[in-house]
Amino acid sequence: MKRILHVVSIALLTIVFLALFLWNSNLHVVWRIIESADFFWLATTLAVNWFALVLRTFRWRTILDPEHPPPFYPTFFANAIGYMVSTILPVRAADVIRPVLLSRRTGLRVSGAFGTVLTERILDLFSLLALYVYFIIVHWNDWRNEKSFVIIRSAGIAAALVMFALIAFMVGLYFFSGFVRRLHEGLGRILPMRYRASWMHFFDAFVETLALAKKPLALLKVLLCTAGIWFCLSAQFWLVTIAMHHRLPFDSSFFVSGITTLGLAVPTPGGVGGFHKACQLVLTTFYDFDVNSSVAVAIVFHLVGTIPILVTGLFLFVHEGLRWRDVREIKAVEE
Repeated sequence: MKRILHVVSIALLTIVFLALFLWNSNLHVVWRIIESADFFWLATTLAVNWFALVLRTFRWRTILDPEHPPPFYPTFFANAIGYMVSTILPVRAADVIRPVLLSRRTGLRVSGAFGTVLTERILDLFSLLALYVYFIIVHWNDWRNEKSFVIIRSAGIAAALVMFALIAFMVGLYFFSGFVRRLHEGLGRILPMRYRASWMHFFDAFVETLALAKKPLALLKVLLCTAGIWFCLSAQFWLVTIAMHHRLPFDSSFFVSGITTLGLAVPTPGGVGGFHKACQLVLTTFYDFDVNSSVAVAIVFHLVGTIPILVTGLFLFVHEGLRWRDVREIKAVEE
């Protein structure tokens, strides 16, 4: 009964957001707009999105072990399957699936790989916040007559505060790791005995990634890969607007990425509905898009962001002979 209620609630939530997204739109007109898209630019967008997955693989290998990184293919395989599942299920499954798959193919400890996933999340969160704050600073006086921009500015200030908190946390952890480890160990005592060793190994693996600060070349590689990842993710939206004949400034993608991330937080499969409505709100409120054009751009933007990951992940899923039962077993580890 609990599972049925969970599925029904997700289905209803998806339907509600899709209804809000498509409200007042003419689907026939939307389809004509999509049909008029420039194929060359769409193909370029797909390639850029796929390249972001490659850069994520190079970055993760360096974070895992700067001197002796795991082989490229097992790491790419784990990334592709993890992100593919996250585009299907209404959960952030990649954070669980990637370390488990990598461990099965390389022998790395799962808890240690989990620690590096946290490092990746912090890097991505900081990058997203930095781009959003940059956009707000540059466009602080734009749309001054839009009441909603007051909320956007407030979100920019909150994002800046979170950035400073992340910096303070990382600096404090770097210089006072022993003290923080004792606190972490104290928290670990509330866990069942069988989980405590993994809990501490997770913390130690995360702290070990801070040693990148003492390895300039490895740190530079991680930072360059992160910059490349977010350039690709940002360029996606900009290229879509070109393909759809509604070209916007490149930095509009920083704004859209920040807002659509909130839409992805809605627990629907692949962010369907929440992502689209968030994108539409930005386009119609701040860039004078009509409803039909906003629907078309949001749909294409979501498709080019998911198709390369879905196709790559599904291909590797079949090629390696995985079964959906294997994914459920990995999910059981999370639960």
